[in-house]
Amino acid sequence: MNTPEVWVSAAAASPLLSYFLGRFNRWAGLAAGTALFLAASFMLAGEISAGAPYAALALWTAAALAHSVFLNGGAGSVPDRSGLEEALARAARLQAELSLIKTETTLNAAGEKKSLAVYSAVKLLSETVEPQAAAKQLGKYLADYFETEEAALYIEGNARDGGRMELFAHGSRGPALPGYLELLAQAGGFPAAALAVSGLVLAPIYAGGSPLGLIALRGGTQGVDPAVRFADELSFALKRVILFRKVEWLSLTDGLTGLWRRSALDEKIREEIRRAAAFKTTMGFMIADIDHFKHLNDNYGHQFGDAVLRRVAQLLKEGVYETDFVGRYGGEEFGIVLPRADSAGVLRKAETIRARMEAEVFSQGLEKVRLTVSIGIAHFPRDGGAPEELVGRADAALYAAKEGGRNRVVDAGNL
Repeated sequence: MNTPEVWVSAAAASPLLSYFLGRFNRWAGLAAGTALFLAASFMLAGEISAGAPYAALALWTAAALAHSVFLNGGAGSVPDRSGLEEALARAARLQAELSLIKTETTLNAAGEKKSLAVYSAVKLLSETVEPQAAAKQLGKYLADYFETEEAALYIEGNARDGGRMELFAHGSRGPALPGYLELLAQAGGFPAAALAVSGLVLAPIYAGGSPLGLIALRGGTQGVDPAVRFADELSFALKRVILFRKVEWLSLTDGLTGLWRRSALDEKIREEIRRAAAFKTTMGFMIADIDHFKHLNDNYGHQFGDAVLRRVAQLLKEGVYETDFVGRYGGEEFGIVLPRADSAGVLRKAETIRARMEAEVFSQGLEKVRLTVSIGIAHFPRDGGAPEELVGRADAALYAAKEGGRNRVVDAGNL
C-alpha cells in the first residue's frame, strides 16, 4: 500500500479513533480524531488538488466525528446520580413497607387462626348431640389455639362419679399433663381464677359461680390471658354440653338407686358379648334378687323399702370391680355384667355379695332388719351366644335359687 493510501485510510479512520477514545471522554476523543484527520490532510496536501474526492472525504469525516461526539454523550463528565439515588431510596421504602405488610399478615393469620379455633369450638359444642364424639375434634381446636398438644379440658362429671371433673378433650398426642387430682394438688385446690403453677397454666370455667370445667396447658403460647379468653368464650357452650350430658345420664340411670337403667344394662350386655366374641374371651352375667322384698314393703312401708334398695345398690357397686357394670334390672332385681370374667371368679364374687348382704343390718327406727338375696349366674359363650339367651339362662338360675330355698347362688352351668 503506497503512502497516500495510508493517509487516506488514516483520515477515514479518524472518526473511529474519536469514538473509542470518546468512550472515556468525548472531547478528548474529538480532539484525537480531529488531530488525526488534520495530520492526514497535511500529508495529503499534494492530493488535495484532486478536489472533489478529498472534499467528500473531509465532509464524511466531519460528520462522523460529530456523530461520535453525539454517541458518547456525557462521557468524561461527572455522572448525575440523583435519579439512581432516588430510585434506590424508593426501593428501600418499598422494601420496608413490604416487610411491614408481611409482619401484619403473619400476625393477622395467627389471630385469625385463634379466632377460628374459638369459633369452631363454640360452634361444635353448641350444636353437638353427641358430646363424646365431639371431644376429639375439640382437642384439635385446643391444640390449634394454644399451639401445643399439651392442652386438656376437664368438665364436670355426672352424679354417678360424685360430680368430680373428668377429662373431656385433649391434644391429639394425648395429655402429657399430670392427672386431674395432681393438678388440683399443685394449684392448692380448684382455682378461683386462672393461674400459672409448676410450668402449667390452669384456667377454671365458671357459670353462675359454679365450676363447669378446667383448662390445663403447658407450652405453646403459654400465658394466663389466652387461657382466660378461651375459657370465657367456651363457658356458655360448655354449660349446654354439661346439661345435655346430665339429661342423657338421667335418661339412662335409675333415679332411686343411681344405677344404670334396664335399657343401658341391655346395651352393655350386647356390647360386651360383641367384644368377647371378637377377642375370644368370656364374660359373666348375674341377676341378684332381694328375697321377700314385698313382705319388707308391707311391714315397714315403701319409704323404708326405697332406703333398702339404695343401700343394696351401694353394696353391689362396692362388691365388684370398677370395670364391672351394675344396673337395676327391675323392681328389686339387679343385673351385673362382668367383662372377661371366668366362671369360677364370678361364682366367688357372687358368694361374697350374698354373704355381705346377709350380714348387713338395715335400721328402721328402733328395729333392726336383715335380708338376703338370691343370685343366678350365666356365662358367655358357655350358656349362650346372644344377649337374650344369656339373660334367659341367668334368669333360670335365679329361679332355681328361689325354688331351692333362697339366699343362695346358682350357676346356670349346673342346671
